[in-house]
Amino acid sequence: MRNFSFVLITVVSIFSATLFLTGCSDPQKVAKKALEEKGYEIDVRDLLVAASAGDVESLDKFVEAGVSIDSTDKAGNTALIKAASSGQLDAVEKILGMGADPRHANNLGRDALISASAKGFDRVARMLVSRGADATIRDSEGWTALSVAAYNGHSEVVSLLSASAAAPELDDALLVASFSGDSEVINSLLAQGANINARSPENKTPLMISAENGKLDAVRVLLQNQANPYAVDSSQKTAANLADSAGYPEVTSLIVNPESWGRSPEGDKVAEEMADAREALLAEGVEETLPAPEKTGQIESESKPEKVNGEKETPASLAVNTKKDTVSGNVKVEVPATRKEASNPQRQGIAKAHSVRKQSKEKPIVALNGSTIHSKAPKQAPVKSMVLAAYHEEPLPIVVSDVTPDKAEVRRLSQGTEETVSVQKGEVIPGTPYRVQEMSQKFVSSKEGKGRMVDVSRVKVENTASGTTHLLVKDVTGQASDTYAIITSADSQYRYVVKAGDVFRTTEPGIGEKDYQVLDIRASGVVIKDLATEEVVTVARDGVIEP
Repeated sequence: MRNFSFVLITVVSIFSATLFLTGCSDPQKVAKKALEEKGYEIDVRDLLVAASAGDVESLDKFVEAGVSIDSTDKAGNTALIKAASSGQLDAVEKILGMGADPRHANNLGRDALISASAKGFDRVARMLVSRGADATIRDSEGWTALSVAAYNGHSEVVSLLSASAAAPELDDALLVASFSGDSEVINSLLAQGANINARSPENKTPLMISAENGKLDAVRVLLQNQANPYAVDSSQKTAANLADSAGYPEVTSLIVNPESWGRSPEGDKVAEEMADAREALLAEGVEETLPAPEKTGQIESESKPEKVNGEKETPASLAVNTKKDTVSGNVKVEVPATRKEASNPQRQGIAKAHSVRKQSKEKPIVALNGSTIHSKAPKQAPVKSMVLAAYHEEPLPIVVSDVTPDKAEVRRLSQGTEETVSVQKGEVIPGTPYRVQEMSQKFVSSKEGKGRMVDVSRVKVENTASGTTHLLVKDVTGQASDTYAIITSADSQYRYVVKAGDVFRTTEPGIGEKDYQVLDIRASGVVIKDLATEEVVTVARDGVIEP
């Protein structure tokens, strides 16, 4: 009997110990206990607290305790968004490795990349981009990661994101950067191809925005880089007028006195490029043979790079599963931990165009008019491999305000005032080299105003210094005759300066000769027509756009 009691006690003790050890080895219970010892509750709120604090060790514990890494709080924030917005690089890397979705956006439409970019965490932004974050996402107010970084003056983030940004995204970023006036950010965006004379929805240029907000250094940088000081907004006000109205006389004085603009290395390069282009326009075209590349070097037209704003694709490599959160009960997206960077043909094409533009800076500039471009390789279409490398407009500092049969009212935009002067045929406009040759009143029926007549009276002026003539239309700022663009391709040894009306030829194996004419020059692209087929394409900053 005594032996039986001993055996029974022994069995019970072993069974109890086994239960105890089994309980201690339950990973979920162990994780919960470890978190509780740190003062955490086992819920989404404290998961996000740990992520914000960079508590990498506890992140695993939360997942082991049953909290999904993509769980959200009431504001839609995830652990990744919180870690990114706090600049916690190690935590961001850990969370991404756990399969978090880098494209998830909170209730305000902000994902981890926008959150990190807004605060200037460039190393976090770089990590997110390398792991599939989508730089084209816009939040509920329309901000992208690039634009919010530009507005807040975070030059390192801007440098990172602008390298693969589409042309409209670069222009948007430059416009918002002009409000805050960070010179380094502005120079970075211009270097990547942002249009210095881009227009905001309110029809204002970057120079107008910086001037109206009193950003003296930004105004100087923009002027040094050949911003148009004579452009007018919808109210016919120049940047100088806007600065004057806003109470920034020092900005007004800077704009109307070119000798005070100073110089910068970036601005000198632009000025040198413009001088070389003007000289090339007077020369004859050239003949070149493109080398046979291992790859065609073409920027695929199918990607239609000018239309990427707001568009987002979900590649097959980002296939996801759903899983029920054991804490909240909500269904969450679970992304494989082996997520790779998303392959986006649009962004690849844009990045390639950036590279072509950058590498072309050292190429000599020649005239496209009369040139012949030969290709050795089949399907190496010279035109379809081109990008718009630069666009330059040289405006006239005068605008016609009114025309009568015997005189014209002309406003001199270089004066910084809105006053006009009266001139008659044969007279020189005071303070300018322009003589009035002809003037005529003309009214046309508006297409939008149900027959309302629109005043399009004209004045023809001659530059007495150069002999060139210009036709000015009422209330429209004049453009000099040498508005031009520069186009190039990865395989070409040249940059080609081009004007409207230019004609050139290409040859291709199996196709033969093709003649082209330049129909129009715009800031957004050069419009070119195949004279045989009448096919029209646009050579834009991000590559060729086909209809």
